[in-house]
Amino acid sequence: MSLQNLINSLESLNELNEKLLQLSEHKKQAILNNDFDELTRTTMGESGLLKAIKNQEAVRQEMAHAFMREKGIKSHLDLTISEISRLVFEPEEKARLLNAQKMLVSTLRELKRANDLNQNLVSQSLSFIDFSLNLLVGEEESTYTRPDQSPTVRTPKRNGIFDARA
Repeated sequence: MSLQNLINSLESLNELNEKLLQLSEHKKQAILNNDFDELTRTTMGESGLLKAIKNQEAVRQEMAHAFMREKGIKSHLDLTISEISRLVFEPEEKARLLNAQKMLVSTLRELKRANDLNQNLVSQSLSFIDFSLNLLVGEEESTYTRPDQSPTVRTPKRNGIFDARA
């Protein structure tokens, strides 16, 4: 019975991560469309899902410990699913456990790929904003003077269109 609970917790964890993956696609579209409101909504949705995933992960750990207690193992080590599967001798149950693990790993890999893509998109957007600001304002020349010399009054040259000093 505890093995079925462990499999159910893995499947629930996978469903939550699939929802997070769907939100990452919405987030990508929001970044590409410069839709700040949608980006805010998806970020808030991600926060809620992350809390649910954290709770489900605690359930999964408890189910793994319950399974080990059922098998007579009194250790509270955090064993991996692969290690736990060595304790399952029924081929059908072992296959279901490993299939649930495989699905979760696949979803997590896809989620990582989507998060890396979104991170690159945000980084490129910030670089473009920085480049645009530098075109408008221009970069300020460095005005380093030696500490033993009195600073001369001079105005820094700016190459930009917009004078931000005003």
